[in-house]
Amino acid sequence: MLTDAKIRKIKPLDKRAKYTDEKGMYLEVLPSGGMYWRLKFRINGKENVFSIGTYPDITLANARMERDKARLLIQQGINPNEAKKKQLQEIDESTLFKTLALEWLDSRKAVIKEPTYLRDLSVFEKDLFPHIGDMPIHQIKGKDILECAKRIEDRGAQEMAKRSIPLAGRVFRYAIRKGFIENDPTPHLQEALKPRKVKNMARLDISEFPAFLHRMDRYHGNILVKTALQLMTLTFVRTAELRMMEWDEINFESKEWRIPPHKMKMDLMHIVPLSSQAIELLESLKPLTGNKQYVFYNHSTAKPLSSNALLCAIRTLGYAGKMTGHGFRGLASTTLHEQGYMHDAIEVQLAHKTGNAVSQAYNHAQHLQYRVKMMQEWANFIDSLRHNVVPFPKNKRA
Repeated sequence: MLTDAKIRKIKPLDKRAKYTDEKGMYLEVLPSGGMYWRLKFRINGKENVFSIGTYPDITLANARMERDKARLLIQQGINPNEAKKKQLQEIDESTLFKTLALEWLDSRKAVIKEPTYLRDLSVFEKDLFPHIGDMPIHQIKGKDILECAKRIEDRGAQEMAKRSIPLAGRVFRYAIRKGFIENDPTPHLQEALKPRKVKNMARLDISEFPAFLHRMDRYHGNILVKTALQLMTLTFVRTAELRMMEWDEINFESKEWRIPPHKMKMDLMHIVPLSSQAIELLESLKPLTGNKQYVFYNHSTAKPLSSNALLCAIRTLGYAGKMTGHGFRGLASTTLHEQGYMHDAIEVQLAHKTGNAVSQAYNHAQHLQYRVKMMQEWANFIDSLRHNVVPFPKNKRA
């Protein structure tokens, strides 16, 4: 049997550990430090587990009381999990975390960029709703939020783990404004996560790129993913900008892709000159998604491709830890600079912040004729790498 003294001495291990009490109850301790009371029971010949709650929010004495209540239900042939689920359904749904989160997110939809909206929605749906979505907001404690963040951190998504805490905090403050609660338990929770390791985005050297191109061209996975990678190679835009590309943003006659300000990091219109190779790739997608809003529309999810889809493809190609979506930008920037192309034109094409506020407002049109030529020459250079043929032409500054 467990005692309070024994529990206080328990330290988290590398794997989940169980510490048995009595009558089927045990304390499960996660590597992240979370401690959960569980009750193992059988009903109708099937083994089940009932979640009693977390320690120290629920003390050993209280956990035993909840265990005994659950055992009484089991003796009557009632599954305590079903009883708990029914009890939750009787709670006012307007106070549930999921309800409030979706309300808050919907209220921001008109004033934030679509990629930001989809990113935040993904954090809620993937990492917060499964664990606290059905809990009334007043019952959720800081430990619950931190445990969600720790789960994200444990799978290696450190930035997303840190983002999930203030995101949950916005929902709590929304609930405060609605009068459901008085306090937000999320401040300072980020301090409990691992310190952020600053590192440069992984990318290949240009000497390694021919082999990557050959593997990419032979990729037999999703054709949308393959084409997205090929197009990213030619345009070196940000991953989110590419995934959210819409058909009505593309002018096939002028060979331009005009990305509206709300999709750009700098909130400024951005023009991407499209090489003949890029146009050919886009034409190939028309039969697949030409009747949809998004060029890279995923029919199975009814959403644009996810950034994870591109990363998974890069891993499949054998370049995990060696190349990222952002790596295409760094590779193009370094190579174009080394080949003597105009610095300002490269920076504008990368949609980097340059000049003062007035010049930034006109950045989308700066050096456009030069950039059209540069982007076509870049596409030709990529083709030459495939065949190990010719480098760039000379006199790039002309």
